[in-house]
Amino acid sequence: MDSGRPLVIVNPRSGGGLSEARWASIRGALADGLGELDSAFTTAPRDATEIARREATTGRRLILALGGDGTISEVADGVLAAGAGASTEIGLIPRGTGGDFRRTLEVPKEIAAAAEHIRQAQPRPVDAGRVRYRTADGGESVRHFVNVASFGFSSAVARRANASSKRFGGKIAFLGATLRELFAHEHHDVWLTIDTQERRRLRVMMAAVGNGRFFGGGMKICPEALIDDGSFDLVAVGDMTRGQVVANLGRLFSGTHLELEQVTHARVTRVHVEPVEAAASIPVELDGETPGYLPATFEVLPGALRLRA
Repeated sequence: MDSGRPLVIVNPRSGGGLSEARWASIRGALADGLGELDSAFTTAPRDATEIARREATTGRRLILALGGDGTISEVADGVLAAGAGASTEIGLIPRGTGGDFRRTLEVPKEIAAAAEHIRQAQPRPVDAGRVRYRTADGGESVRHFVNVASFGFSSAVARRANASSKRFGGKIAFLGATLRELFAHEHHDVWLTIDTQERRRLRVMMAAVGNGRFFGGGMKICPEALIDDGSFDLVAVGDMTRGQVVANLGRLFSGTHLELEQVTHARVTRVHVEPVEAAASIPVELDGETPGYLPATFEVLPGALRLRA
């Protein structure tokens, strides 16, 4: 491989799967927009992180994720783990079922157009998030995210959606998971510490820590978030009844929910969350994946990545 050429990390399971013939067509479209390129396929979860870390360590200048939110998140995690956020540029060629980070970036859906868009774009510094969380075995782990992290109802929905078929698209999968989880979910009390403020007790249905604006297959959960302002948008949805959730679901997709009395919105740089009940098992969601549980600390890394978009 030539480190001077773009590397495309391909998630062959995204977008309903990738046949050999389909990959040949996609590679041709990518080459038309980007010129000569290298490619690497993932075969298991977290492969994209390891490939990106290795390539960034050896000086690869541009790494592109061909997939969805999870793939670009893993690529960013690998680049940051290599300490190469200032030298290795990243980009997204959308081929996933959720596509929430693509919505924030306004990257074209069509592959050739996305490749041309990336070729012409100037790299720009963008923020990333770092999360310390509890693992299933009770230990601690650290991961990065580029779009939205959350906990509560949204993380439970993400688990259901990831375990379900996405043959009809991410929006349908997440909507179905949302409706199923609605009848099983119980709200939780958490201790919330924002930046240097004193911690406070809060009963939440869910809370999102947004670098980007969209999650859950198109919900505009953090409508005022910017990926390059050095801060997160924290949006916490309080103790809503099931009926209130159903009545306001459309507002979550349109981004008009911040004015609801049950919704709290703040601009933050660090958030620490822990369950009031130590035995509570509240999953944490990062860019559509659910790697662990609360307690967790979410920190912004201003300008930590160079993005072609």
